[in-house]
Amino acid sequence: MSSFLANSSGPRQLSDSRLAQLALESAVDFAVFTTNLDGIIISWNSAAERLMGWLEAEAVGQHATIIFTPADEAVRACQQEMAQARRSGRAVDERWHLRKDRSRFWGSGSMTRLEDDETGEHLGYLKIVRDRTAEHVAGERLQASEALLRSVMESNPDCLKLLSLDGHIVFMNSSGLALLGIEHFENIRGKDWVSLWPEEERHKVRAALSRATIGLPSRFQGWSATATDSIRWWDVQVTLLPESADQAPLLLTSSRDITDQVDTAEQLRANHSLFHSFAENSADVLWIVDAGMQHLEYLSPAYEQVWGEARDKIMQDLGHWAERVHPDDREQASKALPLLLKGEAQTSEYRIVRPNGEVRWIRDTGFPIRREDGAIFRVAGIANDVTVEKLAAQDMHETSERYRLAVRATNDAIWDWDLRHNRVEWNEALQHAYGYAPEDVGSGGEWWLEHIHPDDRERVYGSIQSVIKGTESHWSDEYRFRKADGSYADVLDRAFMVRDSRGEPSRIIGAMLDLTERRRAEAELRRLNEQLEVEVARRAEQLRHQEEMLRQSQKLEAVGQLTGGVAHDFNNLLTIIRSSVGLLQRPNLPPEKSQRYMQAISDTVDRAMRLTGQLLAFARRQPLQPEIFAADDRIRNLSQIVRTIVGGRVAVSIEDGRKNCYVQADPSQFETALVNLAVNARDAMDGEGRLTFKVKQTSSVPPTRGHAGAPGDFVAVSVSDTGSGISPEMLDRIFEPFFTTKEVGKGTGLGLSQVYGFAKQSGGRFRSRAKLVTAPRLRSTCRRLQRHPVTR
Repeated sequence: MSSFLANSSGPRQLSDSRLAQLALESAVDFAVFTTNLDGIIISWNSAAERLMGWLEAEAVGQHATIIFTPADEAVRACQQEMAQARRSGRAVDERWHLRKDRSRFWGSGSMTRLEDDETGEHLGYLKIVRDRTAEHVAGERLQASEALLRSVMESNPDCLKLLSLDGHIVFMNSSGLALLGIEHFENIRGKDWVSLWPEEERHKVRAALSRATIGLPSRFQGWSATATDSIRWWDVQVTLLPESADQAPLLLTSSRDITDQVDTAEQLRANHSLFHSFAENSADVLWIVDAGMQHLEYLSPAYEQVWGEARDKIMQDLGHWAERVHPDDREQASKALPLLLKGEAQTSEYRIVRPNGEVRWIRDTGFPIRREDGAIFRVAGIANDVTVEKLAAQDMHETSERYRLAVRATNDAIWDWDLRHNRVEWNEALQHAYGYAPEDVGSGGEWWLEHIHPDDRERVYGSIQSVIKGTESHWSDEYRFRKADGSYADVLDRAFMVRDSRGEPSRIIGAMLDLTERRRAEAELRRLNEQLEVEVARRAEQLRHQEEMLRQSQKLEAVGQLTGGVAHDFNNLLTIIRSSVGLLQRPNLPPEKSQRYMQAISDTVDRAMRLTGQLLAFARRQPLQPEIFAADDRIRNLSQIVRTIVGGRVAVSIEDGRKNCYVQADPSQFETALVNLAVNARDAMDGEGRLTFKVKQTSSVPPTRGHAGAPGDFVAVSVSDTGSGISPEMLDRIFEPFFTTKEVGKGTGLGLSQVYGFAKQSGGRFRSRAKLVTAPRLRSTCRRLQRHPVTR
C-alpha cells in the first residue's frame, strides 16, 4: 500500500499498487478515496468523481467531511468512523451523503484502516461508498406503506387479520384482540383460524378461505365465542393480497362485530311477533294507514267483532269507514283527520252502525309515526268499543238523578263526607228536621262531631274511626244530636264507606234518621206493655184459681161417678176380707182351711191394689217402677192368665214378629194394661170370639190425640178382637175417664184411660182404630232399647 501512496519508478511491469489502482478505477459502482491520518483526501477515483461530482484535483487536499451532511458533521460522524476504523480496523455506515452540488444520496459503505505492509504502521484510511439511494428510497416507501397499512389496520375498529394461504394467523390488529378478549398477539400467532369457530360454523369459514385463495372475494356471517366465552356475531370478508417482490401472498380477513345488529334484528323480530300476537288477539281494533291516510296498511281482526263485518271491504276502500259512522257523528269524527296529518295525536268518540242496525260507541285514538328525521310516514291508532262504558255512564247519570231526587224527597238528613278534603255536604232535610240553615253548617266533619251530645261524642267518634281505619264498609250508631233550638234529637245514623282501588277510604255517605218520636212511642208502648203484663198476670192468676176450682169440682164429680162402680167393688172385696177374718178367728180351725182363708184375703187385697192402681193411672200420678224386659216374653207369660180371664170361648193368639223386643217400663202396669185391654175385648165380643196380641218393632210413632209423631226405635203392642166395634163419633171419647158404652154397673170407664196414662208415662203412645162393622184394634207403643235387660 505504501508503494500506492508514493510515486515509484521501476520496470514497466505493473506493480501491485498499480494493479490495485486499476482495480479501483474499474469499480464503477463504488466511489473510493483515501485519506491520511488527519482525514485529508489524498486519492479520489473516477467512480467518486461520477458519484459525488468533485474531480480528483478538486477533492484531493480537502477533508473527508465534505461528503457528510451538516447534521452528521454536527455529531462528528466522520471522526467517529475514523476512530472506529482505527480501533477495530473497519467501520461500516449507511447514511445520507452530500455531492458537490449539495444534493444528497444514500450511501452504503465502509472506512478501513490503511497500514504499511512491512512495518504495520498506520498510514491513513480507505473509504468506499456505494450509491444505494434508489434502494433506500424504495425501502423507505415500503416502510411508509407498511406503517400506513399498520396504522390503518390498527385504527380500524373491526377485527383485521392477515392469514397465510393455509389459514394460519400472521397478524391481528389491536381492535381484533380486544374484541376477542385476547391480551397479547403471541397468544394467537400461528393458530389455525378455522379452529377459532364452533363446529357448526366451520363449513362457512372453509368455503370463504377456498374462494379467497383463488382470488374470489368471499363474505359470510356467523358466530363464535370469545376468549371470555361471550357469544359474538361477525360479518366476515376474506380477500387475497397478491404476492409482491418481498412479500408472499396473504389473506386479509375483516370481521365486523354485528352482535348488536343481530340482537336488534332479533329484538325487532320479537317486537314484531309480539305486536302481531298482541294485535291479532287484542279486543281493541288496531289500525295503521299511510302518511296521506289514503291506504289502510293494517287492521286487526277485532274490527270484525266490533264493526260486525269482514275486513276485506275497508281494506280495499278506506272511505268505507265513514259509511259506518253514525250520520250524526260523521262531521265530528272527520275533524280529527287534518290534525293527525299535522302530527297531533287525537282522540275522538263517535257511534257506528253495524250491518244489523246495532249502534256501538267507539273511542278512537290516533297518533303519527315519525322517522328519525321527524317526518311522518305512518299514522296509527287504537279503536275501543266503549258501548258498555257509555251505557254505564248513562245509567250512572240516571242513578245520580234518581239519587238527587230521592235525597230531596226523603226526610232523613243525607250527608256526604269527603275524607280526603274533610268536606261534608248535607241535603235540605238537615234544615227541615233539625233547623240548621245551610250558612249555619260547617264544611268539615268537626261541625257534626261538635253537635253530638257530650256523653255520646267519644263513643260515636271511636266507632266511625274504627270503620274508616279498618276494612268494614258499613257503619251505624245511635246518639243524641243537638238541634238548632238547643234540644237533642235521638238519631240513628247509618253510612256506607267508599274506598279507592288501593282500599284507602275516600268518602263516607250516610243518612241520619230522627228517632225522637219513635223513642217516645216506644216508651209509651213499654208503659202500656207493663200495664198489660200486670193485667195479664192478674187475669192469669184469676183463671188459674178458677181452673183449680173447676178441677176440684171435676174431681168431686169423678168421685161421685166412682160411687156407683168402684164403691160396690170395694164393698165386695171388704166383705170377702171380713168373712175370711171371721172364719180365721174360729177355734180349732184346721191349717188347710186357715191357709185357704189367708190366700183369699191376699187375693182380695191384690184385687184392691189393682183397682187402686187403676185409679192412680187415671190420675197419672201412680208411682212407676220401670224395668228393662222383653215385651214378647211378658205377653207369652201373661197369656194363661188372659185365657182364664176371657173364658174358654175366646181364642187367644200371640204374634211376635221378632224375639227380644226390649222396653223399659213398669212390668206390673204393663200387665195391667194388657189385662184391661183383654177384659174390654171380652166384653165387646160377649164372651165369644178371637183375641190377638201382636208385638213388632217400628221406626216411628204416629201422631195421636194432638201429639205429633216422632221417629225412633219403638216396640208396638197391638190388641185386636172380633167384637162389634164402635161408632166413629164415639171413637175420640174412649180414653176419657169414666166413659163407657157398657150398661150401668158393668164397667167404670177407667180401663182404657189407665192404658193411655201408662203409655204416656212410659214415653210411648196409645191409639185405637175401629169401625162400627169391623173389629176394633188397640195399639200401644213403647220406646225400644238396643241392649239386653239388666238388674236394677
